[in-house]
Amino acid sequence: MYSLLIDTHDSNVLFVLYKDSLVIDKLNIESKMRHSEVTMPSLNEIISRNHITIKNLNELIVVIGPGSFTGVRIGVVIAKTAAYLLNIPIKTITSIDLKVFSNKKIIPGKYFAKEKNGYFIGEYDMSGKLIGEIKYIGKDEFNIDEYINLDNMDYNQIYTHLKNQEPINPHLVNPIYIKQIEALK
Repeated sequence: MYSLLIDTHDSNVLFVLYKDSLVIDKLNIESKMRHSEVTMPSLNEIISRNHITIKNLNELIVVIGPGSFTGVRIGVVIAKTAAYLLNIPIKTITSIDLKVFSNKKIIPGKYFAKEKNGYFIGEYDMSGKLIGEIKYIGKDEFNIDEYINLDNMDYNQIYTHLKNQEPINPHLVNPIYIKQIEALK
C-alpha cells in the first residue's frame, strides 16, 4: 500500500512516500515560495523515481496549515483533486501536529511552526489534543524558551499517528488560515 504526504505550508515543498506504513522516499524542494511552479513537477519526480504511477497511491495525507496562504492552498487543492479523481482516502494534519506527533511519546506543552514574520503556536495535552486554538504571534512577542522546538521530523512516527485517523471526504478538506493575508492588511 502506498501513501503520500504532501506538505506545502512552508517555504519548501515536501513529499513523503510511504510503502506499507514506512517511509521509502522523501523529496524536499526549496521552492523560495514558487510552489505553483515546483509542486506538480516534484510530485511527478517522487512518483516516477519510485517506479509507480499516481494510480498506485492508496492514500493521501495533506498538511492543511497554518502556514503560507498560497502554499497551503496549492497542497490542499492537489490532494483534494487527486483523492477525488483516484477515489482514495485523504487524511489531514496541521503543520504544528507534525511536530507533536513526530515523537514516540507525546510531550505535552507549547509547539510552534515558524512563518516568515512570526509563529503559529498551539498547546497540547498528554494525549496530543490541542488545548484551545492555534494562534499567531509576531516575532517580537515570541520567546523560544517557552516552546518545544523540534526541527527533525520523524515521518514514520507521524504516519503511525495518522494510521488510525479516519479519512475525510475530499470535498470537506479545507486549509487552516490563522492570520490575515498581507494583501488585506
